[in-house]
Amino acid sequence: MRMATSIVGVALGLVASNAHADHHHEMVMDATDDAPAFEGQVSLVAANYSSLSYVGDYEGVIPSLSWQHDRYMAGASLGLYRILLNGLQQQGIGDLMVHAGATLLQAGDVQAGVMVMVTAPTADDRFGLGMGHTMLMPSLFGVWTHDRLTLNASAGYSRALAQIEAGHDHGVWPLVEPMNMSEITWGAGCELLLGDGLHGGARVTGGLPVGPVIGHDRVIGALRLGWGKGRVDTAAEVQAGLVGDPFTVRGLLETALHF
Repeated sequence: MRMATSIVGVALGLVASNAHADHHHEMVMDATDDAPAFEGQVSLVAANYSSLSYVGDYEGVIPSLSWQHDRYMAGASLGLYRILLNGLQQQGIGDLMVHAGATLLQAGDVQAGVMVMVTAPTADDRFGLGMGHTMLMPSLFGVWTHDRLTLNASAGYSRALAQIEAGHDHGVWPLVEPMNMSEITWGAGCELLLGDGLHGGARVTGGLPVGPVIGHDRVIGALRLGWGKGRVDTAAEVQAGLVGDPFTVRGLLETALHF
């Protein structure tokens, strides 16, 4: 039962990550558990990329902390990156991300709810480490779980809280986590319990630019394998940029501690 609950948590985390940092996996919003719970997580990410203007690679360490109680949850994360762009190496923090969510519907195998994410421009956007604007990213999610299988889907809208000029092309930016200044985000995925604490899954996420700004379609595919026992969950994921050159290949390794 605990492992099935963890799978739902992974699925909700994948929903949360569609708009920003496809490596952020949050706790399950379990309405049957009245006790507050915390999760500390460290993610390691590495990728190479090739866009119209920049070629290079980057690595990052992203610590995060999240909290949940009843149907509600909240969390924050801040990454530290080393990036190589066109032969120039830079180091620095990324944009601070804060999120909150609530499960609005829980009936049998189905959960559905809302999540809001906000990023603060704490990074140096000149080197592709941040957006350069505060981003507001509300979304809706749905999760269906039956026996060993979990399916999830989400849709949302992301917009920079800054003046958006028609004809301005923000490009594939920031390099460590591309997004448009105004876009519709979407995602879908599945997770399967494999036994002995193992679970595997696949997902696809994307963004469609909307509004006056020139943007870039984005589609990312990912395969994931995880293992959980007791209070510790560890997972590895391989991601591929399928449309829009968000990156060529990106790898993720993360470990979470529930307490």
